[in-house]
Amino acid sequence: MSSKIIKKESFEQFARKYWEKLVCGLLVSGERGCAPSEGEILCAYNEMKNRFPECKCNIVRSGRSQGNALQRDMFQQGDKICGIRVIFTLDASSSIEFVLSDSLYHMHFSTEGIDPYTHRIDTCDLSLTMKNIENFINNFPAYFAALETKKVEFAKKVKLKEMASSSLKACVSQMLSPIGYEWNLTDKGKYFSLQIKISEKRIIEISLNEKNFTKRIPVIPEILKNIENLLNTLPFPIDISMTKEFLKK
Repeated sequence: MSSKIIKKESFEQFARKYWEKLVCGLLVSGERGCAPSEGEILCAYNEMKNRFPECKCNIVRSGRSQGNALQRDMFQQGDKICGIRVIFTLDASSSIEFVLSDSLYHMHFSTEGIDPYTHRIDTCDLSLTMKNIENFINNFPAYFAALETKKVEFAKKVKLKEMASSSLKACVSQMLSPIGYEWNLTDKGKYFSLQIKISEKRIIEISLNEKNFTKRIPVIPEILKNIENLLNTLPFPIDISMTKEFLKK
């Protein structure tokens, strides 16, 4: 009897880590207790609108109109400028949003194929953060193209891994099934773990990979025979193990 557990590698997980690494560093922490001034906020707002007319920029206000601060364009008496909100559409399926204020430093990134990513910090260096945002927007096509290249490479690796897994499983089944051993082949990512049941309470584990399995599998029956003979002669139970580094050679 045989069973197999395959741990699927997910490109979505890879892509999320890729974008997180790029996006997480965009918000630069500032000096604790210090918030950007109204003048700094207005300057950042105007610069962003001038450089990227297509982006959506809003002034974030405090005061009596705070509840509608992200939507309304008109100030009410008592309002105070406390930040900016920038939404930039990067392509047909990607966008990035920043809210930078004296009470909230927040970034939200979404793109096709991954769950939206959100990041917050407690303080903000407005000047450095806005430079990072600008660089990210300008370099997004290059970032996206690089990810598409990685996607092709990832698909090739997955295909090769699937082919190796199929070959390995076929070899194990051909060798062990005729002699009646129950076995389980598990994909551990960097290597395969072959567990073989030699009795009700005895299981041995052998590590295999794409490079060594053609040499190891043919000698497994002899190894099993020797191990069983050894265990039958032991006066008491002994746990025998070998380091992974040695097993992977």
